[in-house]
Amino acid sequence: MKKYIKSVILTAFSISLLTSCQTELDTFNENPNTPITTTPSLLMAAMEVSTFSTSTSGVIRTASIFTQHLAGTDIGQFGPVSRYIVTEQDVNNEWNNIYGTTLVSGYILNRDFGTQYPYYNGIGQVLTAINLGYATDMWGDVPYDDAFKADAGNKAPKYNTQQEIYQRLQSILDAAIVNLKKPEASNLETPGTDDFIFKGDTEKWIKIAYVLKARYALRLTQVDTGAAQKALDYINASGVTSNADDANTYFPGTANGWNQWFALNNGTRLNYLKVGKYFVDNLQNAADPRLPFSVAKDANGNYTGNAPEDQTSNTTSYIGSAYATSTSSTGIVTYAEAKFIEAEAKARLNQPAQAALSQAVAASVLKITGTAATPAFLATATATFDVQSIIKQKYLALFLTMEPYNDFRRTGFPVLIPNLNSQSKTIPVRLPTPSDERQYNANATVVSNLTSPIWWDKD
Repeated sequence: MKKYIKSVILTAFSISLLTSCQTELDTFNENPNTPITTTPSLLMAAMEVSTFSTSTSGVIRTASIFTQHLAGTDIGQFGPVSRYIVTEQDVNNEWNNIYGTTLVSGYILNRDFGTQYPYYNGIGQVLTAINLGYATDMWGDVPYDDAFKADAGNKAPKYNTQQEIYQRLQSILDAAIVNLKKPEASNLETPGTDDFIFKGDTEKWIKIAYVLKARYALRLTQVDTGAAQKALDYINASGVTSNADDANTYFPGTANGWNQWFALNNGTRLNYLKVGKYFVDNLQNAADPRLPFSVAKDANGNYTGNAPEDQTSNTTSYIGSAYATSTSSTGIVTYAEAKFIEAEAKARLNQPAQAALSQAVAASVLKITGTAATPAFLATATATFDVQSIIKQKYLALFLTMEPYNDFRRTGFPVLIPNLNSQSKTIPVRLPTPSDERQYNANATVVSNLTSPIWWDKD
């Protein structure tokens, strides 16, 4: 990596947070390597803001195009992505946001403040696990153990294998849970309004940590015969009970603090991105109440999406109001996801899965529409509850997150027909190594073939 230890500077988006959270962020663009001017509050805030960005921008857009939730047009840069063309230069920004802001802030938070500020450190460790998960699930082998030692002269960190990274994810989350369970008196200072997600509620952060442990356990169904039972055990330990336990993005909606799906379609990139036909058709065919909230009406007042081969239509639908107003939040880790994990784990273990699936769908409908799902809709949506049906419902529910792409690679569901006008005619299963890494890190594991599977993807 070219730059690991550097000043953590908020982007134009995050500047808007200064207006509402000035006391927490008023020195945010100072060097975090100087403990005199850097605080655990600033580092945690940096991690949260950059996580909001990553969770609603490049890697999620690309993953959502691959899963046909979204479709790029030739008006802008997403048309090639719909043809499965992603270059090593295309992914530098995403990599640098994850490593150059989020993960390095977590490293400094743990190194310099971990002992005396365990709650801040615990939140930082949960955020580290989220973002390290994004990185390894998109790139496979990535640096971690050596990643942030540039100040010690190591500017070419070795990569960990993805198998090692998955071990680290579990140990990071275990450490987070230990920190977040410590008595309040063990902290010199505790998080409050500077925590944009849970306002310092450590019990909620512990729940999220357990759901993440379940997410990462279930990801390994192709390489770990005990994956389903581990995932179920973590869900049972999590204590999540409703959408009130969700970890969501936060966008204040001010001039430079828009939700990024909103910003994308309300600036110079209008019509660069549309919803995918497969996603829209499945919602319509099921008379799904989430349709008008997930999908905006097209130029003719209908709900339409672009087929994988269609990069020219630009009067079709964009993302709906539940996700793409200036202040819309998106779930990063949610109760609905937890219940889908529970349902799949039980289906794999030959245990009754329908109740968990019904709770998952109900949670999604309530979150997206603001209204409870009708018993008739829930009965139809959960009439079958094998793994394929569970993944299909999860695909509809976890719109604009990376989980459907991970599920597609892991399970082959839903069954998607690739863009047959593409050169590869195969849906990509990874991102290429960023050019910055190939050029400046002699120890990088360099992969350019988008159809070369990552370690946990054995299909």
